[in-house]
Amino acid sequence: LKILSHVANVIRIETNPGKYAMDSLRKAKIELENFFLDYLNLDGCIGRLFYDLALSCQYLHPQRGRSCVYQRNPWEPSEMGYMSVLEVPYLGTTAHTRHLLSKELRVLSRVRSVGCTMKFVDKRGRIPTNWVACKPYVWLWGHKPGDVDDAVKILNDANREHMNTCGCHLSR
Repeated sequence: LKILSHVANVIRIETNPGKYAMDSLRKAKIELENFFLDYLNLDGCIGRLFYDLALSCQYLHPQRGRSCVYQRNPWEPSEMGYMSVLEVPYLGTTAHTRHLLSKELRVLSRVRSVGCTMKFVDKRGRIPTNWVACKPYVWLWGHKPGDVDDAVKILNDANREHMNTCGCHLSR
């Protein structure tokens, strides 16, 4: 495991070619995840970080849905399942998430009905993050890729409907 301090945001995991290369890579990735869990102390950014890590390691995470990856649950590290991360709409610098909790739209109950869990990560609470670089997001979790893909569709539809009426937009 090499963490390159001279290059921003780059961590390179290398191994010697051979019979045990994949095992070495897997062990290094787990070691890196454990380091992040200890260092970040369950800060809300850990969900996005684990998702991005799994997304970037196609050889170690070949099981995928249309919009999700198979990965350890950062809030329950002994549990494996499918996760996805969705951006939330903004108006100016204000993140819009209330429409996703609206009893009228029933987004949360619809996500639960397809077998998924949804967590909001932002600075205001819910699942807080103290990292400035971590924009607010919705973290989805389920045990079947099709369930998570269905939950992503529910959230995308709710965001699209909200953006059409509100005038907010997804950040670039």
